[in-house]
This record gives sequence, structure tokens and C-alpha cells, in this order.
Amino acid sequence: MKFLTVLLLFPLIGLAQHQGKFSFEFGGGKNTFSMARLNQYYVNSFAIKNKMLEEGISSGDHFFIGLKYRPNTLFDFGLYGNYQFGKTSGKPEFIITDDFGQAIGTRELDFILKTEAIGFGISSCWYISHFLKFHEKESKFLNRFHMGVELNAGIGFSKAIVDLRDPELAYASSYEYFTSSDFQGQVSLKFEYDYLKSPIISSIGIKGGYQYFKTKTLKSRQGNDWIVLGEYPINLDFSGFFGTLFMSIGK
Repeated sequence: MKFLTVLLLFPLIGLAQHQGKFSFEFGGGKNTFSMARLNQYYVNSFAIKNKMLEEGISSGDHFFIGLKYRPNTLFDFGLYGNYQFGKTSGKPEFIITDDFGQAIGTRELDFILKTEAIGFGISSCWYISHFLKFHEKESKFLNRFHMGVELNAGIGFSKAIVDLRDPELAYASSYEYFTSSDFQGQVSLKFEYDYLKSPIISSIGIKGGYQYFKTKTLKSRQGNDWIVLGEYPINLDFSGFFGTLFMSIGK
């Protein structure tokens, strides 16, 4: 992956010295997640049943950065990186017993289930505003307004974290995580406006679309499949709709 990143950066750096817009983008927003198997077989069948959690994971947040080159008003292309996560938590009760096994009290524990992923890949946006000839309009607003369809494709490194903490007894706490690496693809409709054109081009915008990102069965640190209740292999499914606010700076 490092070699691929360097390989793709060289032509971008060379193109930046020609006419065109070389820009850096960053932003963040909200996601909806599927997480069907995680919610059905771990959260609902195990964690909620044992009063460890009250709900599953169905949404989360994301942040991204991008490096792009736009040779003309028709399209741009470049590299992206993103981070997305979702979590749910609960406060299960631990029953304190005496030497004879009789309950003598309870203590509240902290339980967190978190899903997260870091992604890297290539990106390209094709501008509908080019075909509508916005760049030739006399209107200052239309001349600075861009609308396009953006495609992202890359690899995502995902993780599910199961963290149970006893505030009073550190040795009674447990922490485990499960991982996978898989294809990540996104398609979105993008709107941006150049609010500055000199001495640099700065834009703000929004985009929204759909992400496909479904993992294989997760594996533990020891390389074993994550199997719940002895029969249900667990994977993550970050697939769903997303919305993003972003800023772009270029010249």
C-alpha cells in the first residue's frame, strides 16, 4: 500500500506544475451502517440478552482527506484517506457474592462495543456542471459553482473492539479486538462553491451518497474467526448512506 501511494503521488506532483487545479480536501460527516450480523447475532442475541447493551450500531461518523488534481472543468482525480467509526455502550451489573456464593451487592461496569475503519484509495469526480457550461456563465455564482458525481475505490482496514471495564478492579476488566481488510467503494453527488479565487482557490461544499464496505469474517489477534454462541461468524458491514461537509484548498 505504501508503494502504491508513492507510485500514484508522482504523476500528481508532476501534473501540479501544469495548468489546472491542484487541491487538498478535508471534511467529515455522518454515516448509516448496516451491521446486520453484528447486531443480530452479537448485540441482540448475546449482549442485550445478557443486559450488557441496550442497542446495536446503526450509524456513526467519518472524517476524510483527499489530494486531487483537476486538469480541466470536466473531471479531477487523486487519492483519499478516511476514518469512520460507530459505537454503542452499556453499564452491566456485576453481582458481588460472599464466600458461600450468596449475592451481597452489585457493582456497575462499563461496556463499549466500537467498530472503526481506516481506508485508502483513488478518487475521481466527473462534473455535471461542465456539461451545463457553468464555467462559461456570466453569473458569478454559477461561474464558481461545481456539481459532479464522485467515485472512490480502495481498501479498508476495519476493527471491532469489545471493551469491558471494572472501575474498581483492573484485573477483572477485559479488552479484545477483531480485524479484517476488504474492498471499499463509494459513489456520491458533490456540490461545491469557490468562495475565494485569489490568491488561492478555496471551496466549501457538501456531498452525499452510498458506500459499499462489507468485511469477511473478523479474526482475533490469534488469527481465529470471531464466532458467537458457537455457531455465528461475525463480520462488519459499513454499507449505507452518508453525508459530508468539506473544504477544499488549491491553486
